[in-house]
Amino acid sequence: MRKIGIVLGILILVMVVGGLIFVATFDVNQYRGRIQSELEQRLGRQVGLGQMHLSLLPLSFRVENVSIADDPAFSTKAFVQADQLSVSVKLLPLLHKDVEINSVDLNRPRVELVKNRQGTWNFSTIGNKSAPSQPQPQGQPQPQPKTQPQPPAQPQGESKKLSLAALTITDGQVAVTDMQAGQPRAVYDHIDVGLKDFAPDQPFSMDVAAHMPGPGDQKIRLQGQGGPVAQNNPAATPFHGNLTLSNVAISALKQFLSSPALQNVDGVLSGDTKINTDAGKLSASGQTTVQNAHVNGLDVGYPIAAEYDVADDLNASLLTITRGTVKLGQTPLAVTGTVNTKPTPADLNLHLQASSVSIAEAARLASAFGVAFAPGTTVNGQMSANLQARGAATKPALNGTFALNNVQASGKDVPQPVQIKAANFTLTPNEIRSDNFNITSGGTTVAALLGLKQYTSATPLIDATLQAPNAQFPAVLAIAKAYGVTALDKISGLGTLNLNMHLTGPVNSITSAEVTKALNGNLNLSLNTLRMNGADVNHQLATIAGFLKPGQTDQGFTNISRLTGNVVVINGVAQTNNLQALLDLGNVAVTGNANLATQALNLRANAVLSKTTSQQVGGTSVGGFMNTALANNQGELVIPALVTGTFQNPRFAPNVQKIAQMKMKGLLPSSDNPLGGAAGILGNLLGQKNANPGKAREPAQQQNPVNQILGLFGKKKQDQNSPPK
Repeated sequence: MRKIGIVLGILILVMVVGGLIFVATFDVNQYRGRIQSELEQRLGRQVGLGQMHLSLLPLSFRVENVSIADDPAFSTKAFVQADQLSVSVKLLPLLHKDVEINSVDLNRPRVELVKNRQGTWNFSTIGNKSAPSQPQPQGQPQPQPKTQPQPPAQPQGESKKLSLAALTITDGQVAVTDMQAGQPRAVYDHIDVGLKDFAPDQPFSMDVAAHMPGPGDQKIRLQGQGGPVAQNNPAATPFHGNLTLSNVAISALKQFLSSPALQNVDGVLSGDTKINTDAGKLSASGQTTVQNAHVNGLDVGYPIAAEYDVADDLNASLLTITRGTVKLGQTPLAVTGTVNTKPTPADLNLHLQASSVSIAEAARLASAFGVAFAPGTTVNGQMSANLQARGAATKPALNGTFALNNVQASGKDVPQPVQIKAANFTLTPNEIRSDNFNITSGGTTVAALLGLKQYTSATPLIDATLQAPNAQFPAVLAIAKAYGVTALDKISGLGTLNLNMHLTGPVNSITSAEVTKALNGNLNLSLNTLRMNGADVNHQLATIAGFLKPGQTDQGFTNISRLTGNVVVINGVAQTNNLQALLDLGNVAVTGNANLATQALNLRANAVLSKTTSQQVGGTSVGGFMNTALANNQGELVIPALVTGTFQNPRFAPNVQKIAQMKMKGLLPSSDNPLGGAAGILGNLLGQKNANPGKAREPAQQQNPVNQILGLFGKKKQDQNSPPK
């Protein structure tokens, strides 16, 4: 027995050594022609093979620089190119000098997929030809194929069918050109494919994975059973399996799909979907979750989950949603209906329903898209909806009702909570209209009525009113900031105002900036204890007049003891001719306009320093006052200024033209009437007559520039009050 074991061991050793010697001395390249011919017969395509190597366990050939030509009816590019191809062959046929391929392993292949204008893919003709087609130069006669005898087992003209025990693709790249849809060539990288038991007339198993670029495990994986392959329409090949998304970043998915559909959206996708396709019909059921969702740069703050059961008729491009639930955090919204994806944009026929669900998540998502509430605002309350949406996905026509109850908005940028007890909306294909409802904040109530006509058009018409007599200023600030109006972000204070606003006209979207452009109405202001951040008016005026003390810094804010006047708003532009602000250094009168949508400023200010302040800064001896400041007959310095820039970044400059006008006309305002001189000059510019134009034009007699100014703006003013001689 021991001798038998020794003999067997020696035989095995001899076989191993013999195999190693065979591998070391055998030149597999002498079989390149036969292997290439075998592949060409199986594939029906031209095949190019580089240097070949033989491996013993398992018995396989490794080939460098592989290429498989495309069907010339589709493209002259290579259908497949690979850095390395490993081909495993069956042993017994090889002993009979025949080569039968068992499996194929492609490393880093590049595949070109082309769909022609008739909807046929280039891979659908693989294995259908007895010999590869050769593109012929135009104008030359076509050579006649030579008739060759075929093996008895295969009728003449019939090619061998492609069958593989296994096909493996590692780190592949796929380029897709869809001529039928007119889409440009798209490239998809880092793809792994595993195919087992493939034959044209039987089912096979497949495992396809796409690895997204970026950190972590970002993988899209499709596993299941497919086949038999539908030769005339491979897209109709049956498949039953699962699609799995594992922590896929939307940013990476956008790059992978080369799709603008996910623009300004980011997050991490995970989910599992059961897929069944047969005869052009697809059904899918499962769930997908988006974590760390960001929309337009805003962190949504909760996961978005979708549970669905859908069917898609691929031939008719019609998606039917039999069950769909979208959860915004803990808020469920039910969706059913159909989506026709054939037109662009897609055509919707959907039913949306929500019953007394929390509005918090929906409001936050809406604010991310610039609708309803300002980003960063916390909204609580309930909403109910029963809506039917029909038409283009970008502008569907709506039918149904929508209601809000016990809504409260708050946040770090909202000075005090804003509440809506109840608001009901009726939606028709032509108009969205609310009932009369109240918006309250503190002790202030704003009566509101909202309407939007022709909302499916590019420029819908807004029609709304906001009224609040004797409203508290902090409440109005809170309501404006909750909606996203940023023009008043840097102002705080107390006081009252009368609000009477009407929003009317076309808008491009229902965002705060667009709605502001349609704002018309008036405001009567009586405010006090205001603070305006972002600009130190005292510092700016001191700089203009030349009495800025060394080391005096810009505080970045201005305290306003009192602000009064009227503001008229026309198409989003606020205008005033009588605004007066009492500052620490004196009284400032403001005329001009401010664009509430763009926040652009175009204001003229007359600052009249109090007599005490004027004396403290040097009075008429202030350096530079000859050009940028004047003195009235009460010993008060007057500083005309221009204010441009924006609410966020105002810019101050001396109003040289106003100074020249004041010198020429002899009209200077006082702290009691800072608008007096300005009003007179504006009146003259508009063609109105001065009360005493002759006196204003009398020449002054003075010996030097200082006396000239004092006489012009001091003595002359006194002479105007004396009776004529």
